[in-house]
Amino acid sequence: MTVTSSNPDRDAILTLIREWKWFAYVPPEAHEWLADHSRIHSFSKGDHVYRSGDPVSHIYGVISGVFRIYFTAMSGDEVTGEELVRGSWFPHTLVSNKPEYYGSCVCQQDALVVQIPQAAMTEFAERWPGYFKGLYCEMTDRGPATISRIMLLTLHTLNVRLAVYLLRMARIRGVQEKNGAVFIPGEVSQTELGARVGGTRQRINALLMAWAKNGVIELSKEGTRIIDIKRLTVEAKKSGFELEQYLAGWHAGWQGKKQE
Repeated sequence: MTVTSSNPDRDAILTLIREWKWFAYVPPEAHEWLADHSRIHSFSKGDHVYRSGDPVSHIYGVISGVFRIYFTAMSGDEVTGEELVRGSWFPHTLVSNKPEYYGSCVCQQDALVVQIPQAAMTEFAERWPGYFKGLYCEMTDRGPATISRIMLLTLHTLNVRLAVYLLRMARIRGVQEKNGAVFIPGEVSQTELGARVGGTRQRINALLMAWAKNGVIELSKEGTRIIDIKRLTVEAKKSGFELEQYLAGWHAGWQGKKQE
């Protein structure tokens, strides 16, 4: 169930707008106008924000929580395209008379978002065309990470791909613990892990079990705990993958610190 409040926290809305590159090339009064046409909504874990093919009704900015954008394969399996955390704006939609959502979005952790009606976004773009420059620049900034991901999936071994995936998840939504371990909340099936990194469930299981046995990670129903970040980082770099460059394309908190 989605809870709506009208004009709840304008400062929080303005902060999120000012921080995102989509809105970097418009004047301050444009930010103010957009904030006046925005609301804060809350989503509960498991809520669907939208489903693939639905007409685009709103644009969202994440204040807190985690969202997952996924696609449904011909087999019926869900394949995750992106996970979104604080500071992210979504979705990216194609400009058309009747835009539709590409992929589905589900809330993975209780969340607060800025929600802007699509009609307001259309008017905003007409008033301040610099918005399109922001869209373009944000899209090109994604380029290195996108190219790195293609190279990762085509040129590197499965153990490297899986290690990089776990480090990326640690970066965007991991929780650092006092003992230095990093907990990534949320269980992901090994079938879906295989779809994300290009491996069979059996091979994914074998790798995870081996890392758990060697004290690199710990698996539970609540999520995955990375016990030894340095050893997993060594695994991710075994075949020469440019790990730091790739991870730099994702949001970072403490996780942005370079691992030696």
